Amino acid sequence: MVDRVFDAGNRGQRLGAELGRGGEGSVHALVDRPDLAVKLYALEKLHARGPELRRKVEAQIALWPALQHQPLAWPRLSVFDADEQWIGYAMRRGAGQPLRKLAHPSLSAKYFPGLTRRFITGSLLELLACVQTLHGQGIHLGDVNLNNFLCDPATGRITLIDCDSFQMATRQAFFPCPVGSQESTPPEHLGQDFARIRRTAESDAFSLAIMIFQCLMLGRHPYDSVGGCNPVDNLREGHFPYGEGGTRPGSQGAIPEGPWYLLWSHLSGGLKAAFIRAFRDGAHDPQARPGVAEWHKLLKQYLYSIGQGWLTDELRPAAPKPRGERRSALI
Repeated sequence: MVDRVFDAGNRGQRLGAELGRGGEGSVHALVDRPDLAVKLYALEKLHARGPELRRKVEAQIALWPALQHQPLAWPRLSVFDADEQWIGYAMRRGAGQPLRKLAHPSLSAKYFPGLTRRFITGSLLELLACVQTLHGQGIHLGDVNLNNFLCDPATGRITLIDCDSFQMATRQAFFPCPVGSQESTPPEHLGQDFARIRRTAESDAFSLAIMIFQCLMLGRHPYDSVGGCNPVDNLREGHFPYGEGGTRPGSQGAIPEGPWYLLWSHLSGGLKAAFIRAFRDGAHDPQARPGVAEWHKLLKQYLYSIGQGWLTDELRPAAPKPRGERRSALI
């Protein structure tokens, strides 16, 4: 059991509490460096892919100076055990809760009390600005899911985590993103081995559009529909039920029952049009998808409209009363 890690100069740091655990290993605090965390790869991963993992992490460490001002839990230095064996890396320690809890009808009230559209939009803008910087460095996220982004409930600040899974290329080597989720994978990559896929700005933009939709729509997947159809099948077919040209309400394949149409109606016209373009035409034509810069522009415009009072800041706006409805004498 490792209780202390060392840098290349054999300077040691005591491990603190375990912060998280996944299929590749565990993440720990450092007792004397609250600003840092350490990822330790599981022994079976080190035995199977240790040299490969180390090559990628150290290639990422070489890029740290160019990315140090970005909200990333990016590898900063390699760490070793007492026997000088490479076991992982140190990174900036992110603060907050996974976006999965923000984009959830009930968990959002617990972990993000008083959540507003302005808060969500500001956080998404920071996230997208970081992605644009990564793309400029030839780095692609690949695995875009709500658990890979932390959001601070107090400030809205974002941290991108699990950065060692990002796809990147150097002059010497190409490092794929070997993981992913079918429900956020663009159709052109469905059914393929993630470790053999070359991700692109267009594939990232599709996956990010799904995440943006989920954050603004209380976690609802854009390809959910009436009738229990598998969202992945709808994604593959480009069956997006919202907006002009969508399926008739109440019929097979339509928007699910609940507040979703109301939530959709309070988005800006620009965002609605972009979602339709991304999830219908963009399902079959990557070039038709709004890019990351366009999503950033649209969300910035949306934030301005909320600030001006033109669009509601309430996350769960009340349904309008039917025209001609009588008011109660008790009100």
